[in-house]
Amino acid sequence: MKTTQLINVEKLQMTIGDTLLVKGISFTLEAHKITALVGASGSGKSLTAQSLLGIQSPKIKVASKKMEFQGIPLPGDNTNAWEQLRGYSMGMIFQEPQSSLNPSMRCGQQVLEALLIHQNISKQVAKTKVLQAFEDVQLPQPERIYNAYPHEISGGQKQRVMIALALINTPDLLIADEPTTALDVTVQKEIVLLLKQLQQKHQMGILFISHDLALVQHFADTVMVMQEGEIVEQGAVKNVFSSPQHPYTKGLIHARPPVDKRPKRLATIADYMTNTVNEKWITKKEREQKHQHLYQQTPLLQVEALRKVYSRKRLFWQKPESFTAVHPLHFEIYPGETLGLVGESGCGKSTLARALVYLDPPTEGNVFFENRALHHMSAKALMRERKNIQYIFQNPYAALHPQKTLGKSIAEVLRHHKITQGEQQTQERVTALLDRVGLPAAFVPRYPHELSGGQRQRAVIARALATHPRLIICDEAVAALDISVQAQVINLLKDLQQEFQLAYLFISHDLTLVKYVSDRVMVMHNGRVEELQEADQLYSDPKSNYTKKLIAARPS
Repeated sequence: MKTTQLINVEKLQMTIGDTLLVKGISFTLEAHKITALVGASGSGKSLTAQSLLGIQSPKIKVASKKMEFQGIPLPGDNTNAWEQLRGYSMGMIFQEPQSSLNPSMRCGQQVLEALLIHQNISKQVAKTKVLQAFEDVQLPQPERIYNAYPHEISGGQKQRVMIALALINTPDLLIADEPTTALDVTVQKEIVLLLKQLQQKHQMGILFISHDLALVQHFADTVMVMQEGEIVEQGAVKNVFSSPQHPYTKGLIHARPPVDKRPKRLATIADYMTNTVNEKWITKKEREQKHQHLYQQTPLLQVEALRKVYSRKRLFWQKPESFTAVHPLHFEIYPGETLGLVGESGCGKSTLARALVYLDPPTEGNVFFENRALHHMSAKALMRERKNIQYIFQNPYAALHPQKTLGKSIAEVLRHHKITQGEQQTQERVTALLDRVGLPAAFVPRYPHELSGGQRQRAVIARALATHPRLIICDEAVAALDISVQAQVINLLKDLQQEFQLAYLFISHDLTLVKYVSDRVMVMHNGRVEELQEADQLYSDPKSNYTKKLIAARPS
């Protein structure tokens, strides 16, 4: 089929005040093709997509030589024309479905509303179309999902509802802004395959925004690479990936750890931009020697038959029900070790992590930390013990108090655990901690909203280090960060581990990253441990069929 031009943009500029955010870019989007837009956080990807829908902040000024959709100029300041275009001719899937769906409306009603706005049909016909759309996006039990609220369904199901919402009026262009970032590897693969199938079925064009280069390589037809508001490289996916010309593109492609080798440090975009890439590899002998030393030690954390069961409250005449989130399991973590924990959403990873520090106490089982029995401790003693086990959460913005500066957030921890004496010592310690994670003293008075995602995660790491912990639980600690920032944060975590002899429980759905950072990897499925092996051994010779499925789902 002969392709036609959906979007034609020439010399697009976006400014806020005197700051130029998007710097005169030009590009086209073809019908029936998938175009990927990649780049680090802050490069202008989402701003560019928002300008195509007219949903950018009113503070941002948009100027261009030409912005056309199917040969017709985009509406500019015409609000009514934008409303007719959005949701009908153009659809959008946002990164975080939880914040994009109305929590007070049932899922079906939200999709129904979008259909009735643009089509003159009865509610009964509209409901039939919505249920069919739910079937098209492969949602189980469409009628149940139709009547469910967003909090009652899984992350993958919420994203499928968002896809149904974006496609309900069969738009000509679908904009997908990081639609798989927060999803585990198997759900990610399902969503990408689903988008591909729907794109072919409806003959749409797709603008796919992502920082996952492996995903883009398998999914898109063409790719545009953005850096600091400029498109620095574009072309067919196979050409850009096989022979990248710009150092920024090379940095994005190589920021992920390779599968077949283990670098001592991950190369960052800055390394490629300054031509200072220094490739040094960890040999098999070095790794064996490290493990021989690690596993001769006394375990730092010992878990014996830990089990977590949740009771479901029911009406008094109904039989009580319970759900086992974590079945009895055993494992140890050694000083200086990184134990990777992988599995699909809902398998019990985060439940296990909370149970280990008795934030959500286990139903049964014993947990020993440095041979001290946590299961026998009082609440006050547990509070004191938690300073030795700290958390780095997935969403650094939610983990930091929005109305407290970084300095106050870290100082609060120091005062609570009586780590410093006096205000001067506290402030010196705060500055030293931020400096250690690469944030200079100028960041002490800043608020979380004034930082980038990578800077916020560094601040969370600084706060976790404040108590001199022995074990840090990294619960999807880099999942929300783009690929270049991930490499920086992983390098930082490895440096801190070596400096302070930290142990990590590294929870992630990114199997390639888990393999790189971990000494051993534990795989969970439906609350059970499928297998626990040395990281390289697990990836080269997985024993469980479930592990084989996870590894096969990973984009290479």
